[in-house]
Amino acid sequence: MATISFTDSNAVPRSFDLKETPVVIGRHPECEIHLNDVSVSRYHAKITSENGNFYLQDLNSRNGTILNGDAISKPTRMFDQAKIRICDSTLSFFLDEPRNSQVSDAGTLRPTREPAAAPISKHLSSIFLDDFGDEKSNVMSQLDIPSHHQRIHNHATAEQKLVALTKITHALSESVERDQVLTKILEFLLELFTNADRGFIILQNEDGELEPVGWKTRHAADDEQIRISKTIVKQVIDSKRPVISSDAASDDRFDMAQSIVDFRIRSLMCAPMINSKDEVIGVIHLDTVQQSVAFNEEELETLTTIALQASLAVQKSDLFEAAKRSENLKVDLQVANEIQRKFLPQRAIKNDRYDFFSYYRPMQQVGGDYFDYVKLDDNRVGIVVADVVGHGIAAALLMAKVSAESRFALATCKSAEEAIQAMNTNLSDLKIDRFVTLALALVDFKENKMTVVNAGHMPPLLRNEAGEYRKLAVEEAGIPLGISEDFEYESVEIALEVGDVVTMYTDGVNEAMNAADEQLTTTRLIDELKQAQSKTPQTTCEQIVKIVARHSGSTPAIDDMCAVCFGRSS
Repeated sequence: MATISFTDSNAVPRSFDLKETPVVIGRHPECEIHLNDVSVSRYHAKITSENGNFYLQDLNSRNGTILNGDAISKPTRMFDQAKIRICDSTLSFFLDEPRNSQVSDAGTLRPTREPAAAPISKHLSSIFLDDFGDEKSNVMSQLDIPSHHQRIHNHATAEQKLVALTKITHALSESVERDQVLTKILEFLLELFTNADRGFIILQNEDGELEPVGWKTRHAADDEQIRISKTIVKQVIDSKRPVISSDAASDDRFDMAQSIVDFRIRSLMCAPMINSKDEVIGVIHLDTVQQSVAFNEEELETLTTIALQASLAVQKSDLFEAAKRSENLKVDLQVANEIQRKFLPQRAIKNDRYDFFSYYRPMQQVGGDYFDYVKLDDNRVGIVVADVVGHGIAAALLMAKVSAESRFALATCKSAEEAIQAMNTNLSDLKIDRFVTLALALVDFKENKMTVVNAGHMPPLLRNEAGEYRKLAVEEAGIPLGISEDFEYESVEIALEVGDVVTMYTDGVNEAMNAADEQLTTTRLIDELKQAQSKTPQTTCEQIVKIVARHSGSTPAIDDMCAVCFGRSS
């Protein structure tokens, strides 16, 4: 009976009989084989069977599925003793009951296919880069082939080399996923250089640190600790020149490095990977333990050519990943934009004697401007307009907090001043280096009046029936929320007459810039509103949007923009 077994040394031994298929592997509790690892997708991979054969399929997982060292993208047949790698978990497939791994005379696992392969992985903890040797040696500029050493050339013919190089060029031009690129590179290297026993790809990360990102061997035991010379790698990177040694074990330049001694390295080649910007992004390293083998200059030239092609392929895969991350971020931001708009009023307040109209436009897909209508009872409503300092995701997150705080404060506090004070205390307690400007207008429909509290925001504008404008709560304005929890805010009460229109807005309006780096300013805004002679909340808000657009022209917006207009009609 076919089975799947966990073969990790640090895992509890478990086996699963494949009596019935499909068998799904993943993090979701419903999966037949459950892996409790956050890096594993909920439904990661699937095992199916057909005519007695078993196939492994990746279910579009986030971190991929590895079968015998290769990332799979379609259903792939599994043979006896196949190794499955899912993130940090290793599983083995057996056509019969699990048995001990076969051991060759050399004491390594007998490969189930040629060449035997160690996995291409993002977490190559078993590879070590050794510091050793004479740091002054200039190994990359020397071709040391001792006369006493027998030179045996690569057994691949010129035709085989041409075919392999053509396959490499074609495969790398098609591959976009980095793991696929690394896998193909190393497979072709061991196919082309038939005397090489091990192949490595080592890249520099964003911090300039050397990071082994892929390796393959012909006779690799899964538990083998592999060491590579950091000195050789760094000198190849620093000089942008390849290095070859025909007898590394006796090469005094390497000072008998532990990595070379332990694994009986006889000959090695190391070539730089140089991208289109003429920057070294890493190296490709090949070596052999065969005493009768020595790499030659012709092979080093071939490896150098492949390394240049490989570096461009890796660069392309990195650009692809960056584009994919950007696209994923774009999708996430679109969702965030939809969620953020749900925080905003979905409809205007309806009242027989008052009209409300609003406009909201984030500079990016999410923003820090906020407005809300908070109905307190049949006769009172709170209008909140706020601006979180900054833009983007961080501002949007704090805006969500402001939304919750404002609704809670207005629902539980007795006065407008008390509500603002409560919001200020709670936001100050967050201890974050951001603050919020906010204006609150508490409107009483029955008494035809409103109470205004200004916390460091632009003063609301009131237009009367005669077309005259004045700023509200200027002298009573306090500091923005979140700066000092002990600040006491003041309010001002204003009677609302028939024909009065109140405008509350954020600084994306008055600070809108034009091509000459000139701000619109509140003074000019009022002047143009007077000329437009807008008399209703809707026409006033629409005129504000037109005034900003006319002033800015083709200059991109530098801030979020929000405006709320309301007024008494009768």
